[in-house]
Amino acid sequence: MADEPKKKEKEGEAKESPPKKKSKLKLIIFIVIGIFLIGGGIAGGLLFLKRGSSTETKKAPTKEELKAETKKDVAKQEESLVMFSLDPFVVNLVSNPSEIRYLKVTIKLQLAKDEYTKDLTDRLPQIRDALLILLSSKDYVVLRTVEGKMELRDEILDRVNRVAKGEKAKAAYFTEFVIQ
Repeated sequence: MADEPKKKEKEGEAKESPPKKKSKLKLIIFIVIGIFLIGGGIAGGLLFLKRGSSTETKKAPTKEELKAETKKDVAKQEESLVMFSLDPFVVNLVSNPSEIRYLKVTIKLQLAKDEYTKDLTDRLPQIRDALLILLSSKDYVVLRTVEGKMELRDEILDRVNRVAKGEKAKAAYFTEFVIQ
């Protein structure tokens, strides 16, 4: 009987040993498969995120959006092309009595609508008069600075709109500005 427990122990060890080898092999296989799955999941996720961000930024506009954008572009082009040129102005500037300073300036006005061209043409003598008085009242020292030029541009726009009786001019641009 003493031999029987030893045999059972040997048989038990023999039975337990193969399952340990199989379980280690299974464990290694599961780990390798897990690594592949995790790596594939990460790679797939990164590709999905990369595609997702690029598709969101490159969304195709609908037909209505394209028509609206086209209409806006045409309207902007029409607005920006409505320019009204004034003949050059040459005036004496306010300065020291011993100095004589001249200003030569050419101005273009951007109009709100194309129809306003006729209104401004009809009032051109009044516009030129108002601008001559404004320009000749300016000091040389002030007009030398950028701020002085910007202020003058705003005053020109204000005078033109007052004479034209309405907000007909949207902006004034200097195409020539010489002080001597």
